[in-house]
Amino acid sequence: MQIPFVGPAYTDRSVNVNAQRCVNLFPEINDAGGKNNVVLYGTPGLELFVNVSANPVRGMYAFKDYLYVVSYNKFYEIRADGVVTEKGTLSTTSGRVSMADNGNQLMIVDGAYGYIYDASNNTFQQIGDPDFPGANQVVFLDGYFIINKPNTGSFMISALYDGTSWNALDIATAEGDPDNLVALVNDHRQLWLFGKYSTEVFYNSGNADFPFERISGVFIEWGCVAPWSVAKLDNSIFWLAQNKYGQGVVVRADGYQPRIISTRAIEYQIAQYSTISDAFAFAYMDEGHAFYVLTFPTGNATWVYDAATGMWHERSSYNVGRWRVESYAYFNGFHMVGDFSNGNIYKMKMDVYSENGATIERIRTTRHIFDGDYVNVFHHRLQVDMETGVGLASGQGSDPQAMLDWSDDGGHTWSSEVWGGIGSVPVGGTGEYKKRLVWRRLGRSRDRIYRLKITDPVKVVIIGASLEVERGRH
Repeated sequence: MQIPFVGPAYTDRSVNVNAQRCVNLFPEINDAGGKNNVVLYGTPGLELFVNVSANPVRGMYAFKDYLYVVSYNKFYEIRADGVVTEKGTLSTTSGRVSMADNGNQLMIVDGAYGYIYDASNNTFQQIGDPDFPGANQVVFLDGYFIINKPNTGSFMISALYDGTSWNALDIATAEGDPDNLVALVNDHRQLWLFGKYSTEVFYNSGNADFPFERISGVFIEWGCVAPWSVAKLDNSIFWLAQNKYGQGVVVRADGYQPRIISTRAIEYQIAQYSTISDAFAFAYMDEGHAFYVLTFPTGNATWVYDAATGMWHERSSYNVGRWRVESYAYFNGFHMVGDFSNGNIYKMKMDVYSENGATIERIRTTRHIFDGDYVNVFHHRLQVDMETGVGLASGQGSDPQAMLDWSDDGGHTWSSEVWGGIGSVPVGGTGEYKKRLVWRRLGRSRDRIYRLKITDPVKVVIIGASLEVERGRH
């Protein structure tokens, strides 16, 4: 019989209820008459593009024909061929940075200070205007740089098309609730202002005194618990939300209404982290999938929501925990990501099966498999349907293996591993495409969970599984 082998991440408060994991694998719905309605594909690997320093990447931004990167206290320009040029020095050495451009100027803020890189004359300078208050985040809208005024509910705008010029009177406050402004985003030429417990939306009214006004009747009683979790994706906005009754749910905006997209299982995992305000997110699209990538540094975990399927999966770097990706930019036709532990910039690619040579461990833990009467079931034969014959010509992955173990106590303890070959490529030949991944004589259980792991740097596609069983007695 076919068994529910593939699926999303869903580890419940009690693993006896649900212990599903989907690590470095993402579900794809096949609605065109394929072998299975849902299959699992391996997540992308990381190919080194360039190293800018020995320090973590604080932020990245694609502007004109270059990629701009902040690492430690240095501001770099990177050409498409990987040539790196230092362009300036920041006054801070750590913490995330935010960037936006007006077509000619690129503005960077690091919490305490602001900086302008002018592409027309190739100059980099710290904003010296005494009216500039510092900022954590910056966006551009209708000719203005817009920043949050730290530790207040206010936002400020620059002079028109000039990020070096600020006027202390060009300020407004999100007044629907007296909470501090923690994040802001330009979406469809509307300015979303996220407070701790509420969100307001402004538009450019053209008013001569101050051009931005709140949209009448729009007041969202959900705020943002993690300022860097806000990301635009799939014609909407996603963020890690809170209100005056609780926190730790992921929402997306349907118009001006937040809709919860996190599952109870994801929310349970988030609730286990001692700090969630440091969470950060980015979004990207690849092969029709729209991914919202949410990392919890304190929780040492990365969760990914796929707007194309509505399903979640985990991403993890081997022997690290969380995914090592810290920042993102789409540049020169590639998904570029920065490393949280060094100054490496990678290309994120589906046809790369390691992280700059480091192992990617892919894990699928299934749903509970049991007879409705909870009788003993003898597991005679398990066959996992995968794409086989994917071995490499030499080295690790030339004889790729899948490692299977199982739990008969609800996911609390696990058996020893048994291995099975995925299919190599014989010398001078083609892949073993007819290779079958089969395990036999797997014992008996009243309630079983299977777990499959793959660590070889090869293409991974898991289609489904069948199980030959015999029903025993009570």
